[in-house]
Amino acid sequence: MPDFNLTAVSILLLEILFVSCTIMALFRLRERISLGPLYLLVGTNQYLSVVLAAAVYVIIAPGITVSPGSSVLFPASLFAILLVYLRTDIPTARALIFGIVIANIVLTALLWFTSYQLTHSGSASFVGVPIELFQVSPGVFLAGTLLLLADFLLVAIIYELATLRLAWMPQSGRILLTLLSVLVFDAVVFSSVLTFGTGGFMEILRGQLAGKTIAGVSYSVLLAAYLRWVEPRDEKFHDDAIRDVFYIFTYRERYRQLRAQLQVAEAANLAKSRFLANMSHELRTPLNAIIGFTSLLLERSRDEEDRSFLERVRENGKHLLQLINGLLDLSKIESGRNELHLAPVDLNELIRETVQQLESQAVGKALELRTELPTQPVQLQTDRMRMKQILINLIGNSVKFTNKGRVTARLAADPADHAPVRIDIVDTGVGIPSDRLETIFQPFYQEQSLGNVDSGTGLGLAISRALCDQMGYQLQVASEAGRGAQFSIIFSKPGTATT
Repeated sequence: MPDFNLTAVSILLLEILFVSCTIMALFRLRERISLGPLYLLVGTNQYLSVVLAAAVYVIIAPGITVSPGSSVLFPASLFAILLVYLRTDIPTARALIFGIVIANIVLTALLWFTSYQLTHSGSASFVGVPIELFQVSPGVFLAGTLLLLADFLLVAIIYELATLRLAWMPQSGRILLTLLSVLVFDAVVFSSVLTFGTGGFMEILRGQLAGKTIAGVSYSVLLAAYLRWVEPRDEKFHDDAIRDVFYIFTYRERYRQLRAQLQVAEAANLAKSRFLANMSHELRTPLNAIIGFTSLLLERSRDEEDRSFLERVRENGKHLLQLINGLLDLSKIESGRNELHLAPVDLNELIRETVQQLESQAVGKALELRTELPTQPVQLQTDRMRMKQILINLIGNSVKFTNKGRVTARLAADPADHAPVRIDIVDTGVGIPSDRLETIFQPFYQEQSLGNVDSGTGLGLAISRALCDQMGYQLQVASEAGRGAQFSIIFSKPGTATT
């Protein structure tokens, strides 16, 4: 066993303790002074580590020479990065990495300018500083920067893999495994680059391994102690942690956070839908009673004023019941509780039946309500009641918002197998502004530019779109203000529906 120079080793350990305590203090004070000073310190350390690695070496044992730059300052950067990664988030760690890169590029440029001045402009050092100190190749600094970027990815990947695969290992063990693994990788790469094309690889490697092993163990102990006693936190591995590591150089972490927020919003929306579904049932029972008793009183009353009031109560009750029924339908669809009862349906017959049901409304407005249907029966495996509900909403809307002209219900089928292709509801009504073609499908949306037309509850189109989505169809609209509208049910997968 070689005789270690205890004085040299002790000084290295004191340097490690000083640098690590400075980093931890700056990180601890981040709420008061931000992380800017920490970024500055780590960026400066990275620069000094290369300078010291090129200029200062210490013999800690016979045949083992280490550099304070490689053994103290370079591992300190990994120590700081791992601390930020474990106690903040990926965007913050990314800011630290980018800060180091920018600092290194700027300092490398300044070093090159200084070197050029000393060698080409007759400048000199008057305090005895060797000119060679400023003649370190800029490539060495840039290589160190690139190596640090690779090191961060390794730090995050190794730590997360250890958390996933070695769940039994305490956090201190994972930190030690992570830092030692990355520092051994650094030692091999640095020794290979430094001795490329020359000899002395093993000698350099021994010094690198010795110094970085001391640093890795020391920094691991200090980091584990800080995380356990200064800023403790429950460590929980999440399935996409490994994938998130690669987001360090992108802004896709924001999108991951937004997706998480979206999942929370969807869960809240589902709870809302279930609440509405339950409350709608509770509200319909007393409301039906109000409408029923009001109708009885209308039959018995002979006073015109009383009858007028009762008519208002009944009409408002019916409107409220229609709104509640619409809410119930929409909430059941959104919460996934709407069940489809699939059976073969003759669409020709269904469209004729729906048109006949709405014909009185068209006659009252002197509109032509017509159909254009194939001569052969066209069958679709679908829910007849829900399909009719969609047609009533679409044809009824067209009749409501058409003051003159006609409304046409058209069915197109594949001539080869008579499978349905699309249903178009075409009118010559007031039309829809192009900037509101999607807005009209939002619940409770009511177009304000249609004059005195009663636009109903504002749920018909929203329910129709939701039902089409559930059954695997597409509901589209094409329109221009003042030139009518065309609503189309497109059967992208004819004869199929999902429950």
